Parts: sequence; C-alpha cells; structure tokens
Amino acid sequence: MQRGILLILLAAVLWGTTGISARYINDVYPLSPLTIGAWRLLFASPILILISYLSKGNEEPLQKPHLGIFLIYGITVATYQLSFFSAVTLAMVSTATLIAICTSPVFVAILSRLFLKERLNIRVFLALVLSISGTILIMDIYQLNFSLDSDQSLGYLLALGAGLSYATYAVAGKSLLAHYSPLRIVSITFSLGALFMLPFIPVPSDLPIKVWGILLFLGVVPTALAYIIFTTGLKSTTATSASIASLFEPLTATFLALTFIGERLSLIQSIGAILLFSALAIISVRKAA
Repeated sequence: MQRGILLILLAAVLWGTTGISARYINDVYPLSPLTIGAWRLLFASPILILISYLSKGNEEPLQKPHLGIFLIYGITVATYQLSFFSAVTLAMVSTATLIAICTSPVFVAILSRLFLKERLNIRVFLALVLSISGTILIMDIYQLNFSLDSDQSLGYLLALGAGLSYATYAVAGKSLLAHYSPLRIVSITFSLGALFMLPFIPVPSDLPIKVWGILLFLGVVPTALAYIIFTTGLKSTTATSASIASLFEPLTATFLALTFIGERLSLIQSIGAILLFSALAIISVRKAA
C-alpha cells in the first residue's frame, strides 16, 4: 500500500471519532454545533503553532501570492466545522459523516481538473463511480423528500456543504505543498480558521469537566494530529485519490455510531458501505509492475 494512502487512512480513522464525540457532548450539555467547532479549532491552533515552531527547518518566508490561498484555506476549514457539526446534530452521525465525505471526491475531481490539471485515469474514475453509488445507497436517496422544514434534510444539505469545503481544503493544500512543509501549512490554516470562528466561542460557566475533556480531545487528536498526518500523506498522492481514501472516515464514524449510540444501517446501506470499501481498495493498492 502506498505510504501516502496509508497516512491518509490513519488520519481518516482519527477524523471518524469527531461526530460521535460531538453527539456525546450534546447528550451531556446543550452546546451549539458552532461552539463545538470553534473550540475544536481554538484548542488545536496553539498546539500546531508550537509544534511547527519547534520543528521548523529551512523554511522559506511566506510569499505574498500565497496569502490569498491561505485565507481561502482558513475559511474552508472554518466552514467545514460549522457545516459538519450542524449536520451531525440535525441528522444521524453515520449518515451525515458519510454524505460529507463521500461527496467530496466528486468535488475534488472537478476542482483538481480545473486548478491542478490532474487527469482522471480509469482507476480513479471507477473508484469515483463506486463511491457515488455507495453514497446513494447509504443515503437512501430515493426515499428522501428534501425540505428546509425538515431537520434531517437540512442536515444533509449542510453535510454536502461540508463535503465541498473538505474538497477545497484538499485541492488548495496540494498547491501549497510545493512551497511549505505540511506542518507549517496546517498551523497557519487552523490559526486562521480559529480567528474566523472567534465570534462563536462563548465560555459557559457551568460546562462540565468531561465536556472540556472532549473538546480538548477534538482539538488535539482528530484535528491537530489528524490534519498533520493527512497533509503529509497528500504530498505523495493525488488530491482525488487522497479524498477517496478518506472515505474510511465515514466508515469509522458509522462503526462507532453503531457500537456506542445504537444507530443502525439497513441492508441497502450496508451494501453501500461495501461499495465504499471497494473504492478504497482500488486506489490503495499499487498497480503491478
């Protein structure tokens, strides 16, 4: 298995713990999705800055033409937090995560073709078809009646928005890796994301210690650590392949939701999960020489 894909798989497993952690917080204390996402970035940022400072080498200074990309990068990270945490609150953790991540390969394929000039070879195309098919089955899309009056439908729309934000992150990150280390990119990006989300960071006086612990976990493990691993893996694979490999995140989230909060997948949704695993296998194994 390619090293880049392996690193992205590890990051995806860590990301997969995010939704169920947010749901647990809401079961203990009525903290808004915006606040959860904001605290996640706030806890992650100083850790990333410190690690980046301690490990810096011969880094080139920031170039003015890249400042705009960094701003877009920070906005997409903040937007993802807002969209995703709202989605897992309004819909099931498993389905919201599946929709957010399983739609991102489609967005990445389009953005990569437009901005990175990446070609869609037959393996990537087949993986995209399988991932889209699996997403349709998992969503039970043929049974849905979308209405903004429905919390579940609104959650699905927000999950789609998270998928687009995620795809933008993957594509923008690829263009910056030619100039800066993965650690530096992540530290700057999440610091900007935290800055954008400062208006959503209240400090409840009665917040339980266990909730603070989970917020800290969200900042350190599925944020700081996972994004460093992901960005490192992205350097040795294409943005589209990386996005499809990240489908392991919703599968992890689904497993945790099934195990700990009693969510259940139907037979059709289970078949969809198998299709996602198939897409993952197609891009994870190197072609025979």
